[in-house]
Amino acid sequence: MDDYREKWGFNRQTAFVAADTAARLRRLALKRNLGAHGSAELLAKARAARRRKDLARRPEARLKDGAAKKQLYASGWQPRRYRKVDDRTLRRLAREGLDTKRIARKAGLSIDQTRSRLQALGLLPPHRRRRLVDRQRILALRREGLWPLEIARRMRIRRQLVLKILWIFRGQGVRVPTPRRPRPIKKRRVTDDEFLRAFRRAGTPAQMAARLGVSRAYVIYKTWYLRQRSLIAPVSRPRTRGRRAKLRRARPRSSRRRLPVPRRTRKDRRRGRESRDARTSAD
Repeated sequence: MDDYREKWGFNRQTAFVAADTAARLRRLALKRNLGAHGSAELLAKARAARRRKDLARRPEARLKDGAAKKQLYASGWQPRRYRKVDDRTLRRLAREGLDTKRIARKAGLSIDQTRSRLQALGLLPPHRRRRLVDRQRILALRREGLWPLEIARRMRIRRQLVLKILWIFRGQGVRVPTPRRPRPIKKRRVTDDEFLRAFRRAGTPAQMAARLGVSRAYVIYKTWYLRQRSLIAPVSRPRTRGRRAKLRRARPRSSRRRLPVPRRTRKDRRRGRESRDARTSAD
């Protein structure tokens, strides 16, 4: 193999075959006229390979062709067989004012391929580089007590990116504190301070709901939520709900154990019928 690469400039792509096998395959190919089914390009390559004068220039020509093809691909060139749509069609669709998604649907291409083709033609602006985000500043803002939405608005980035960076910090063992103040929610019904003031005035959930202008279910959920955050003292004794709990508490269970009732077998039922027949016959 080393001699082959030294002579031709590249590794052999096919397996070595014996001389008699190669002769037999050649005779079979001539008999079936396989050369007629090949393209003109393959036939020209086969003829050129048989010329002795081309053998010395073959490694150098192969390297030159490879370098030229690499330059073509780097410039955005593609073989004709991979191009489903030509540049003229893409220009026409872009002149119609369609967006990238509709152009890809009409051309039968993927959105990424359509975008890269339009950028190569100058019909779309080039791809912008991703902005670098200061992760340490995100962590510092979080330690100041800001929520991810507030950090994202201040740094002009997406909230999902802030959540991902904080998740990465937690995976690295960095302590990420949770803010103690409420989340920046526009549709918040009642703030925590208003709810705590209403809760200290006491009353049932229905009375608190009427006082705050919310539903009874929201009052129960808010109480549980603030109790989880230790803003409301935990319940001193477990609550019992429902009528069954009251009945269970009022009527204690009997300490006497009931004996299981034996199941009657077929023989017992036959004996019972015989005794009833005997009594009716005696009467």
